[in-house]
Amino acid sequence: MIGNYLAESDRRNNVVLATKYRSTVGVGVNDLGASRYHIVRAVENSLRRLRTDRIDLLYCHSWDAETPVEETLRAVDDLIHQGKVVYAAASNFPTWVLAKGLWTSDVRNLYRFEAIQSVFNVLQPGLGREMIPFAADHDVAVIPYSPLASGMLTGKHGASGKAVAGSKFDARDDSKGGGLKSRYFNDPTFEAVSKFTAIAEKYGHPAIRLALQWVSEFPGVTAPIFGARKVEHIQGVLEAWSESAPDEVMAEVRAVADEFESQAPMAYPPDSGQAFGTLPTSAAAK
Repeated sequence: MIGNYLAESDRRNNVVLATKYRSTVGVGVNDLGASRYHIVRAVENSLRRLRTDRIDLLYCHSWDAETPVEETLRAVDDLIHQGKVVYAAASNFPTWVLAKGLWTSDVRNLYRFEAIQSVFNVLQPGLGREMIPFAADHDVAVIPYSPLASGMLTGKHGASGKAVAGSKFDARDDSKGGGLKSRYFNDPTFEAVSKFTAIAEKYGHPAIRLALQWVSEFPGVTAPIFGARKVEHIQGVLEAWSESAPDEVMAEVRAVADEFESQAPMAYPPDSGQAFGTLPTSAAAK
């Protein structure tokens, strides 16, 4: 769909096109990971599907403990020299793995990871402790995803522990093992969301605006990205971005976020192959 649009609209040079490798795409032993074999095949397949000659930003979707980072970087470096990739990036990496990658690029004279993309929102704040300051210090762009906590920060799920029908937390989450509900449906999260949405109602600002603004204003963040399944989701985000909440409002939002992190922090970073860190295990988070 994206490839057809870009080819038929003649707008390829007006977009930054990003894609990823690492996740399982088949049943074969080489159909996953960050090996040279898998990366080259993944990029060639993406170029064909996207009907383009290059990928502007190529992410390693999550770190691969079974593949040396030098092999990953050298494969991407070759693709950059061939003109098939413009920039390399990482996603869901621990800080120490990104640091190892940057060091490897430096000593081996390889193109480096220029961006890090990981989950970051009021209810998943772990990225802000170490990764974001590290990335800022090393001029690595920070592109957080899920700034709305998969819609949790809109308050639509309430505190009942029951997902809204048709939402990402409903049957779709159940089919994937219930990861979203296990991550967000707990008392500290419900309490934080209640305080967060109360601020939105008090000042007349959409909760979406406050959630996005908290992420975008966090020191070191380059730009948050969001996902949308419906046109109205995009329209809601565009409306939220049409103006900004004043600092006194955001000060209250930051206070709620800081209070939540002190009670139920996310244990970032994730393990190899994972997108999220481990869930809180403290009594406050149960």
